[in-house]
Amino acid sequence: MADWDPELYHRFRGYRAEPVERIFARLTLDGAHNIVDLGCGTGEHTVEFARRAPAATALGIDSSAAMIERAMTLRDSLDVELKARVAFELGDFRDFAADREYDIVFSNAAFQWVSDHRAILAQCHSALRPGGSLAVQMPANDRETAQLTIHVLVNESRWRDLIGGIRTPSDRSVQSPDDYHAMLSAIGFVDLDCHYHTFRHPMGSPAEVVEWSRATVLRPYLDALPADRHGALIDELTRRLELAYGTRSPLTFEFRRLFLFARRGPGRSEAG
Repeated sequence: MADWDPELYHRFRGYRAEPVERIFARLTLDGAHNIVDLGCGTGEHTVEFARRAPAATALGIDSSAAMIERAMTLRDSLDVELKARVAFELGDFRDFAADREYDIVFSNAAFQWVSDHRAILAQCHSALRPGGSLAVQMPANDRETAQLTIHVLVNESRWRDLIGGIRTPSDRSVQSPDDYHAMLSAIGFVDLDCHYHTFRHPMGSPAEVVEWSRATVLRPYLDALPADRHGALIDELTRRLELAYGTRSPLTFEFRRLFLFARRGPGRSEAG
């Protein structure tokens, strides 16, 4: 896909930060020393981990050059002490590998873009120190009106031949809480909590839902289309969402997300 657009992504910065606040509320950060953020985007959450864990260093990894450039700009704006505890790397988090180095492995809205979650979660387990925490959030909103409408639209003959068999990330890659519970248990994680939470975001109109979607779920479809067809797809999606939501006025956009919380169990020496 084409690289990410940080400005477009941040138009709904507050809403996109809400799941991360839920994660912060669950984690104990006082004793953390090494934290990694897989798919860190523009780096705000990586920095916030370092800010809230005063003894910790935080590393953010992302495959988008545009996002890492923005993250490095953010790092340069920090005070000297905080800046020294934050680092960013350009790279594919699927290649992340470490051996008992991290107290927290965190990922927000990144896993849905890749497959083989079991292999990635196994790498996360290996990277954690005994007792370390895993916290992952993935959008799982494939049953909401906007994504259902996108699915119907792009499979119509007008678009199907141009777009092909592309599916939304949530539909393609994200499994159920029960699936992840079994997966994490088989890997060796303990204290498992895998659940959905639906956020309710006030939007000014269905057109704002389309703008939200352009930054994320629509990216693969727009990348597959010639640039001169983007406007037609956006306009048609907006029209259909106005019909589906029954309004051109403000509405509440419901967005379901999947949370995974787990710990690496104590090593044999700790367990006695």
